[in-house]
Amino acid sequence: MLKKWKNFLLYAGVDHHSFERVKPKIQQTNTIMTTVLSSFAALLIATMFLFSFLSEGIKQNQMVYLIGLIVSSVISLISMTIAKKNTWIASFLIYLSYTIYYLYGIFIGTITDPDGKTVTFMVLLVFMNILFINRPINSIIITGIHVFLFIILCKITKTGAVLSVDIIDAIVFGLLGSASGAIVNHMKVRGYVLEQSLQEISRIDQLTQMRNRNAYEFEHNSIPDLCKHSLGCIYIDVNGLHEANNANGHQYGDEMLKHIASQIKYAFTNELSFRIGGDEFIAFAPDKSLEEVEKTVREMVEKIEINDYHVAVGYEVAKVRHLSIENLIKDAEGKMFRDKNQYYKNIVNREIRN
Repeated sequence: MLKKWKNFLLYAGVDHHSFERVKPKIQQTNTIMTTVLSSFAALLIATMFLFSFLSEGIKQNQMVYLIGLIVSSVISLISMTIAKKNTWIASFLIYLSYTIYYLYGIFIGTITDPDGKTVTFMVLLVFMNILFINRPINSIIITGIHVFLFIILCKITKTGAVLSVDIIDAIVFGLLGSASGAIVNHMKVRGYVLEQSLQEISRIDQLTQMRNRNAYEFEHNSIPDLCKHSLGCIYIDVNGLHEANNANGHQYGDEMLKHIASQIKYAFTNELSFRIGGDEFIAFAPDKSLEEVEKTVREMVEKIEINDYHVAVGYEVAKVRHLSIENLIKDAEGKMFRDKNQYYKNIVNREIRN
């Protein structure tokens, strides 16, 4: 029971590992929400600021409107530029947004209009926790701090029935916002975890547990971004799979593919190795020289051939600058075909000699 509450408060109801896996998605969503919220707030506050010159009822809020307009515009600008590339700044903007908009509601409800009932802050208490995806414990703490600050300012600025009503409302809406925010966050995070699990399943080859053709198509164009100066491509095709299946059964062929896949993953890592066809594999080697790739390929082939399996391999290394990954792959594939032709040519020559 205690573990469930811990996971709920710290990780929105999922385990720590699952929460960490979807953190990039959460940060991306929060950055988008920060941009939308701050842009909309800037527009709305600008409108209120202009109306304040025409209405005596809200004229006293002009300074608060002006500050809110400036801050919202700055947050919107940062979230659209720097925050997209810096996760620390993106996280900071979320908590800044909480604080700025809560303080905005607090000051309008206490300093500028102490005689009226507070509405803006109460609305913010409910909706701020729903808008952003956050650890529930963090949202509860932030909300609690601002409710406490609101109560203090209420006691300083308000009197009579308005004071009691606003304090009770702040506590009630603070609890309501924290609870609803935690539930909504739980549903969103669970949805992200399920979505990522489905994506991973769709990108994993069930026989070899390698990344499959879907993953390859989705990821291979971004692999050069992992490199500093060069990228190696290794194209691998299994020799004799069809014949092995016919002679020994498909289970034998499956074991062959699993053994070959394990050696490819060992040589070039699981993240950069793909099964792109029935008997075709491709792997990438960032920042390795041609000699290093050649040595790794030779060691891999030796381990594969221990079980009397055979593969045709072609590889090429190119500089990252002005790199065309499609041409790199094509060059490696062409060398693989030459190696495959040579393998079958040698078999024919042996049969003729025999």
